[in-house]
Amino acid sequence: MANIREVALLAGVSIASVSRILSLDPSYRVTLETREKVLNAAAQLGYKPKTNYRKRRPAEKITIGCISRKTVEFTTDSYYVKILNSAQEYLKRQNYDIDFVLSQFDIMNEDSLSALLSHPPKGLILMDHPDDKTMQFLSSKIKYIVGIDSGQPTIDNVCYDRFEAGCRAMRYLLDKGHKDIAYIGAHISENVTNIGRCEAYLRMMRQAGLTVDPEWIIDSKWHRGVCYERTIELMSREKRPTALFVCSDHMAIAAMSALHSLGISVPKEISVIGISDIEDSRYLTPPLTTVSVPQTEIGEVAAEILLQRIRGDRTLPKRIIVPTELVERSSVAPLL
Repeated sequence: MANIREVALLAGVSIASVSRILSLDPSYRVTLETREKVLNAAAQLGYKPKTNYRKRRPAEKITIGCISRKTVEFTTDSYYVKILNSAQEYLKRQNYDIDFVLSQFDIMNEDSLSALLSHPPKGLILMDHPDDKTMQFLSSKIKYIVGIDSGQPTIDNVCYDRFEAGCRAMRYLLDKGHKDIAYIGAHISENVTNIGRCEAYLRMMRQAGLTVDPEWIIDSKWHRGVCYERTIELMSREKRPTALFVCSDHMAIAAMSALHSLGISVPKEISVIGISDIEDSRYLTPPLTTVSVPQTEIGEVAAEILLQRIRGDRTLPKRIIVPTELVERSSVAPLL
């Protein structure tokens, strides 16, 4: 069996760092990249820390963790970063800290997850929709879990209505006179959180009496590179849409980059609308019209609910739906 020295050597860090990271030492501040290196090294070597290596926390210490999200390309997702920062700020105002932050990829390895939760936190903010086995394991170890769009009915959740947001985006395009509208998202059978937006697209097109071209429903697989390529393919066909409804701003940015590479002007030749209103969206050329999701408020509400649970709230699981709002910028033009 591997020892802690071998883990430190593979991760390129000190033995002390390995010990403090794997013991979830709340006083140890380290970058997410370094933490991931240690977790990956421990999982690769099959290393499981011995109990007597772990520094015991004071009994009164309440440890709070977070499973945040990265993109499928393993890069930082600014949407979830803003939610996380908001939750952290709220907790700080209440004299609490988020003691560790991991990504959804960290909990995919069973050995890594088991080592991580050998000293589980009191509470967890979950920005992922894990499979049933992983969720059961988390729930067996952690008493209080609040989800961000987790899709888990047994825990509290803070989310936005994806169907309503999708209808809002589609209604705006239709009101601007667009009839040839393509959809860019992900295949609904593979991603439950995508269903509402795709359903909104289909419902609004039917209600407007418009035909849906199956080739205009684009599966981006939540990967910006795939989105870029699929947009190139879409716009290379003989018949082109006049508008793109893209179900996240990250994908909309990739789609607009593809349009720019083809010399297609936005919004003169094609309009684009997204969902989420991440920080970068307002600085594009042209700035992106989008449906804003209140990321700051989502983080604050999730943190507040978690503290209520820790302090004794034993009511049934809550489902808080935050409102969305259309943000009109310059990427959509009316058809004359």
